Amino acid sequence: SMAPIWLLVVVPYLLGVVAGKGTKQPKEDIHFPLALDWAMNWGEWGPQAFCPQGTYAYAFELKVESEGAIDDTSMNGIMLYCRAPQDVGHDGVKPKVGTLEFTVTSTVQEWGDWQGKRECPEGFLTGVMMKSEAEQGILDDTAANDLEMQCNWSDFTINGGGNHWGTWSSYATCPQGWVICGIETKVEAASAMDDTALNNVIFYCCDAADSLNA
Repeated sequence: SMAPIWLLVVVPYLLGVVAGKGTKQPKEDIHFPLALDWAMNWGEWGPQAFCPQGTYAYAFELKVESEGAIDDTSMNGIMLYCRAPQDVGHDGVKPKVGTLEFTVTSTVQEWGDWQGKRECPEGFLTGVMMKSEAEQGILDDTAANDLEMQCNWSDFTINGGGNHWGTWSSYATCPQGWVICGIETKVEAASAMDDTALNNVIFYCCDAADSLNA
């Protein structure tokens, strides 16, 4: 009998087989996408942006237009903060202060303000859910409003401090041993009419099991 089609797609993807040369990708270059089950769909997908090799996302920050705007776009951008495993919190010890870290973003729109870094007290970001408002017809569309992210495959979550409109998606979480390491955002370009800015996001998980156990 034929193998199910998803097996034919997923197995080579997980093995990291590259077409052409037949060489394997390094294990750390394989990325597992986290797709949300509830989001709006206006705009274009921006570039994929990844933490530098050996670092992973332990904190995030949202760019949000506040609720007072006449044409409110709500979320305009998402930034990830990346660190090496030895520099994040663990076993009751908080993340190191003043250590090397990197920031990555995909597309960011022009409106709103950055809301301040939200960091995991221990470990890395491992899951996400997003609050999105459905299409409003002739009323003001805002699309993505807020993010909540999970730390360390645990019950501990951090809210991004966005706006309150809309409904939460389900949680999308990295497999155990994999942590968030990259991002791609779907953002609507500025128009003359009703702007929504950021609509959707894909976070990427990297296999960090070897790094975390080192």
